[in-house]
Order: sequence, then structure tokens, then C-alpha cells
Amino acid sequence: MKIAYKHLLRFLKNKPSIEDISKKLFQLGHEHEIQSSIFDMEFTPNRGDCLSLLGLARDLNVFYETDLELNISNLEIKKLNLNFTNNAIDKCPAISFLNIQVEDIADNYEDYLESYFVDLKLNKNNFFTDISNYIAYEMGQPTHCYDYSKLGEPKISLTNEISENKFKTLLDKNIELDGTDMVFSNHNKVINLAGIIGGMETACTNNTNDVLVECAYFVPESIIGRAVKYNVQSDASHKFERGVDPTIQEKALRRFMQIVADHAKIIKAEIFSYSSGNFQNKELEINFSKINSILGTNENDDMYKDTLMKLGFNYDKCIRVPSYRNDIYNQNDLAEEFARVIGYNKIRSKSISLPKIKNNKLDTVERNIKSFLIEKGFFEVINFPFCNDSNKDAIKIDNPLDSNREYLRTNVIDSLVSNIIYNEKRQKDSIKIFEISNIYSSTDILVDKKLAIAVSGRCGHNYKDFSNQLDKKYISNLFEEVGVNLDEEILNISKDNLDSKLKTKIFAVELSVKDIQENFYQELSSYRTKEDYAQYEPISEFPSSSRDLSFSIGDSSKVQLAIETLDNVKPKFLKESFMFDYYKNNETDITKVGYRFIFQSHKKTLTDSEIDESINDIIEPMLIIDSVSLPGLK
Repeated sequence: MKIAYKHLLRFLKNKPSIEDISKKLFQLGHEHEIQSSIFDMEFTPNRGDCLSLLGLARDLNVFYETDLELNISNLEIKKLNLNFTNNAIDKCPAISFLNIQVEDIADNYEDYLESYFVDLKLNKNNFFTDISNYIAYEMGQPTHCYDYSKLGEPKISLTNEISENKFKTLLDKNIELDGTDMVFSNHNKVINLAGIIGGMETACTNNTNDVLVECAYFVPESIIGRAVKYNVQSDASHKFERGVDPTIQEKALRRFMQIVADHAKIIKAEIFSYSSGNFQNKELEINFSKINSILGTNENDDMYKDTLMKLGFNYDKCIRVPSYRNDIYNQNDLAEEFARVIGYNKIRSKSISLPKIKNNKLDTVERNIKSFLIEKGFFEVINFPFCNDSNKDAIKIDNPLDSNREYLRTNVIDSLVSNIIYNEKRQKDSIKIFEISNIYSSTDILVDKKLAIAVSGRCGHNYKDFSNQLDKKYISNLFEEVGVNLDEEILNISKDNLDSKLKTKIFAVELSVKDIQENFYQELSSYRTKEDYAQYEPISEFPSSSRDLSFSIGDSSKVQLAIETLDNVKPKFLKESFMFDYYKNNETDITKVGYRFIFQSHKKTLTDSEIDESINDIIEPMLIIDSVSLPGLK
């Protein structure tokens, strides 16, 4: 999340420097970079309360004198007679709707609103949507605006029971809902993918002067994973997934009204509110001696009380956790709060001794398996141990981090198949992966440690393997080298229910490590672990582009020089290169060498001109070599 320094400064009375604020943010555990007076923040998932100017200023209140009050409207708001039904109370226990009708909208925004777009280099949409986006930035509460005139006589419900599953988003993207999603519907027609993104049909425009503003609290677990599911970029879902303040709705809507009033004449304002009434601030025992014990400190009670007050906690007979801090549950959480404020570097270190653990036979087996497969061009993957497969043997987690992954895996192959589909979509044409992991079952808690491997696509990126496809025989021959027979256990994975358009086949096998340990226990001198194995590199989300060049070499004595030149050339944006074709005509003594060059950037989609420039950097040193030509080059 990007936060402008000068916007944050509005809340800090002493106007500290950007460098000083940066040091305090790091002390509080908020990782960031500074780019042209903009804090590019990285918040941990449990700190959704900091995803706003107000939230960050609240945290900084322990170091600086702050003014956290916002200018909100005090106008009397009449009750809105809205036909609304909440059929998802367990997922949305509080929601409000504000209907505002205006006239005489100003041509220009006030400085505080204009600077939001200018300083963060954001595009404006329309009056009401711009205010909605600003409220989310300033207060951390997402809102959504419907053009009231497009709703007709509203009959709105929050539900997952819909008659039509097609939905066009505000981004003009058509998605097909699967019937399990929480949506807002108007007369049974979907108008909003709840907590994620609104619909094009009821969107506000520059001509909108009558708006219905939705302001809701969604239980985080009801939102997690849904934006990813439909590949929708959504700031709202990012905030809802991490938890917003369930009690802030009236304040957020009154702030919305005030910003509207700063720019237009309000001729009508009515509000509808629903709350299940189940919100109660968590209460914790006052036990500062316990905090000192956890941290190894000797701070006095007054220091702890002062810190709690500055962080928004209240206390008399107990400690009351503020409604926006949904990450505080116990004394350990409180200890972490104090540690951030004190500074971890000021807490005395304590030495502990751990018993030396000797490697056992199974450790040696695992190392040898990994070394063997890596030498054969495989990549190790480590997947999340949880899944959504609720088969009869799966163990269900009581409090999963992700409601879409609430079961422990009962096999490893399914995860590897997902990895292959992921890589296929990123234009990988030779995929060889493996994973070693424990597998759990309700019938026998720890079933086994499994080795699973999966392959798809070309055998390799060289002229011998380029035209050959990975198959059962490839896996079978691989393990025959170490005396393991796998013929009957290798699976041909059907793609019928997979999100893949490629026809390449997937082959996989899953084995118990203990069943093959004797084959891998002896030291395999050819496959020892090496320090120069390829390490993890981030995968670019931008597409790659490939170019094939076929060079003709008339003098056989120049072939090796040509190959070395091609192997060592490093033009800009080159991600990978390899020889895919080699042919020598003994009668003419002409050798033809085919190379594929793959280009990709981590920052953008490459243009043809950028790739052509890199291609020229490859061709030029080749044509300097005597007898080397590029057929077809003009």
C-alpha cells in the first residue's frame, strides 16, 4: 500500500521528517520503502487496522503527538426506507446504506482530495467513486456507490442464491459465478460481488447526482480467496480479508457526507442501518508482571498503561481491546505490542543451548533423493499443507487461516498438478518438479512421508530432447537408474477438469520414502548436493517472448566457436537460451545450428522493438565469424 508522507503528516502535530517516521515505522514492524516522499508499505496480514492514513497514525501515536479527529458531518440524517434483506448475517453482521442526492457539484476538488490523486498518481473516476476511494485510503473502510437512479425501486438482498450467474464488473470484465459466492442482488439480478467489486450496470458516472453508498463489515473468512478465484484486483477485498473496524460505519458515512458537502449542495440524506448487535470489545486480564516475564523486561506498570492508552486500549478492571484490533487475543499479543514500542533491540538477549541433533538414516535418504532429482533437471517445490479436499480420510482444521483450505492434504500429487497448470500458464514448456512431504489422515494421523514427482511438456531444452515429450517411460527409466521399478504406479493425469487449454499430458507418481530408502541410502557419488544448484527466483507476471534463429556455418572448424558465442551472449532481457536443432551435411560440410532465445522482463511487457534490439546484439557477433551466415537475413 502506498501512503504519501505529506498526507500522513496532517495527523502528526510535530511534523517529523520522513526519515524519522521511517525509523519509527520499522520499529513498529511495518516494512516499507521510500519512493519520492511516498511510503510503499508492506503490512503483515494480521494488521489490517493499519491499511489507511488513520490506522498508521494511530500506531505512530505512541511516538508522536497526534490529532486523529476527522471533520465529519453533524447533519441530521433521516431514516432511509430501503427494501433490504440480509440473508448472510453470519458473514455480514453489520451493514449501512446512505442515500445522498446532490446538486451544483464543484468543478474542482478541494486540496486534500485533489492531492490524493496527484501525489499518488491515481486516475479519477467520477465524483462519488473518487470520494469512496479516498475514504478507504483515509479511514480503511471500503464503501461502494450505486447510481440510485439505475436501481429502480430497489429490492436489494445479500445472498448466495442467484438465478443468473453472469456478472459484469466495474472493470468491464465478464465473470461467471459458481453459485457459492456472497453477492448483492437487486430484484434477483447480481449488482455486486460482495466485498470484492461492484457491477457495471449500476455504476456511477460523471452524471450521477443521486447515490446509494453501501458500507459493510464482512467477516474476513467470508472474503478470503474470492478475489483470487475470479482474478479480480480489488483494494476492498484486500482490506476486508484482513479485517476492518466493525463499529466505524456511521463515522465513515458521515465523513463521506462531509466530503460531499465540501464539493456540492446536499438536498437529501437518508440512512438505513442493520446490525446483529454481536460486537463486543475483547477483554483481557491486567497482568503486567506476565508481560515482563514474557519479554524478559522489568518495565513499571505506568509505562505499560501509558502505552496501552496511546495505542487505543482502555482499562479499569480489565484491558479492553479496541474494535479495530482484531489481532489481539491474549497476553502474548499484548507483549508483542509492548516489544514493538520498546524496540526489540533494547530487550536483553538470553542465550539458550539446544541439543545437537544427529542426522538419521531418513535425512540421508531425503538429501540423496533431492540431489538425484536436481541433477536430472527437476525443481523442488514446497506447497501449502492445507487444501479444500474434504475426502473421508482428510483431517479438518478447527481454525484454518484460509476458509478455502481447511483440510490437511491426503496426497501430494494434487498440489503438483496445480503447480504444473500454474507454470503452463506462464509459458513453461518443460516442467519437471518434485516434493517431499508428510501426509496426514484421520484414520492414522501420520500416514507417511511421501515423494511425489510430476512432469509435463518437453524432455529438455537441448537439441536431443527438444522434440521428445515427457511421459511414463521417462519417469520409469529415471528411477531404474537407482533400482526402483515404477511402471505400474505412474499416473496419466486427466486434464478434463483442469483449467488448462494445452494438450500436453501430465504424468505423476507418489511413493512412500520408506519404500525406496534402501535404494537411496548409499552415498551416490554422482548426485551429491552442490552449492551451485539453481536457487529460487521470483516468477515474472509479464509474458515472455521467444525468437528462433538458425545459423549456417560453412567451415566445420568454426562450429565450436559459433556455439560458444551463442552460449555466452547476454543481451538485455534474455531469460533463457538453448540449442534445439543441430544438423551437419557431410557432403557440403555445412552445419546448421538452431537456437531459441526467450526474453522476459519483471517490470513490463516487452515491445517488439525492444526484443529486436536484443536480437541484433546476438546476430552481430555471430556474423563477424568467418563462414557464419543467417539465412533469410536481409
